[in-house]
Amino acid sequence: MMSEESRRLPRIPLAEWPELCAALAVAVFVEVGLRVTTLPRLARVLGTPLSVPEPGPGASMAEPQEPVALPASAERQVRATRRILRHWPFGDTCLRQALISGQRMRRLDPTLHVGVAKLDGEVRAHAWLVVRGGVVDPRYAASSYRTLTAVPNTFTT
Repeated sequence: MMSEESRRLPRIPLAEWPELCAALAVAVFVEVGLRVTTLPRLARVLGTPLSVPEPGPGASMAEPQEPVALPASAERQVRATRRILRHWPFGDTCLRQALISGQRMRRLDPTLHVGVAKLDGEVRAHAWLVVRGGVVDPRYAASSYRTLTAVPNTFTT
């Protein structure tokens, strides 16, 4: 039989509660936004604009950068986001993680990157942030993906 002590939830330090509450509020906003607007618009509203570089001649995708060291406050914001999403009923996706963390770190001017890769014979997508020229990706998967670029407009009017 489980003791009273083993059934308790882990204690969360009092100093982390404001970040957790903020991350929860943004998570609700993101969840609604993912259903009612476009990704570029949602990312822009959150202060984390979607990076869609224009393709150059012969280049279809850009490579992700190296990981970046974040200030302690930004690290707390990313941790709070991960803690909220671990229990999120709609899933802990990389896109949700990037959008919420990006909003919380908006003072660092993050950009949202979406990339694709062929893994185990399947085309998969991944989202991460770029801050100060470096990657913020708690899942450490961005290096396996190539950033999507804009599709040139070939329509003429």
